[in-house]
Amino acid sequence: MKTRVAVVGTGAMGKGIVQVIKKQNDIEVSAIADINKNALENTRPFLNKEALVTTEPIKVLDTNPDILIDATPAILEAAILAKEALNRKIHVILMNGEVDQVYGRLLTREAESNGVIVTSDAGDQHGVLARQLEEIDSMGFEAVMAANNKGFLYLYANPESIVEEAAKRGLTLHQCTAYTDGTKLAIEMAIIANARKLGLLKTGMLGPRAETVQEATKLFDLDRARELGGVVDYVLGARPGGSVFTVGYSDDPDDRFYMNYYKMGEGPYYIFLRPYHLCHFETPWTIRRIMKYGEPTLVQKERVLEVGTRAKRDLEKGTVLDGIGGFNTYGVLEKPSSLPIGLSENVVLKKRKKKDEPIGWDEVEFCEDDPRIELWEEQKD
Repeated sequence: MKTRVAVVGTGAMGKGIVQVIKKQNDIEVSAIADINKNALENTRPFLNKEALVTTEPIKVLDTNPDILIDATPAILEAAILAKEALNRKIHVILMNGEVDQVYGRLLTREAESNGVIVTSDAGDQHGVLARQLEEIDSMGFEAVMAANNKGFLYLYANPESIVEEAAKRGLTLHQCTAYTDGTKLAIEMAIIANARKLGLLKTGMLGPRAETVQEATKLFDLDRARELGGVVDYVLGARPGGSVFTVGYSDDPDDRFYMNYYKMGEGPYYIFLRPYHLCHFETPWTIRRIMKYGEPTLVQKERVLEVGTRAKRDLEKGTVLDGIGGFNTYGVLEKPSSLPIGLSENVVLKKRKKKDEPIGWDEVEFCEDDPRIELWEEQKD
């Protein structure tokens, strides 16, 4: 019997997931949903005739899928839908880093109480890093760093400055802005940090520019990273593009002999490079890990690090913040202190903030009975 999957969000990632599932012999799509009718029509050709196509996401759960995949950029709506799926004993895969980072701990508890699984996807950077860390654990190395390779970074990018780049990459303006201003990077690294209890060498991460990933052993204070129990960070503009990597440690003489023999260097710090992450192409791996082995790829159980909110420009009192990928704010990876960037949309500034200043919980006003706060309170440790 085939595994039945419902996909919500049929933009670039969601459509890609449907396309790759079409090629699998043991998985099928039972339903898709998107509020964008054009996106649905662009994805419909890759479905079986019996599959449900709807603009109402909640309806996909009525097709009794084994797994719900959320590939939207939504946060509140995605959290509510995922909670409902988990309560109906449906597994959930999050190809949605925003809801994963903001409400992942709540969804993890919800999944555990219902005997099902919620997990990050295997093809996103944090999912690939989780798999890499499992590998170096199994080989007996101590995990010292989980790291991303960022191609380009400009903290002050906005939906007007990246119009051309967004069109070239087939992304929405807010998506492209979040990728460019570092918010998406911070979200991805927060997820893996919270899953593995990893820390930081510096608020916002160091992110040194590098020619190649292999330079990382010289660019970071890995002794300090090891003292901290492992950290997350990134390099900027390194080859190979699109890669992620981990750093493992072993001072065992036998390990060092064999690693040198295998052309991995003299140690004691070793770069384990994954030269690609393929997003939706790797989703079937996540699906099969759930269905065959009952295991998630990555789950957050603690709030070790948070993506805090910073002013992208000078902001006046009374400004209504526009959230992730907007004109007003960008996200920075930090120990929990300021307002989480995932909760920063449609809140009102209570005081003037200068460019790059952190924005705190007590410096914004939420609407009365904002459902985001209720969910946030529900997942507090």
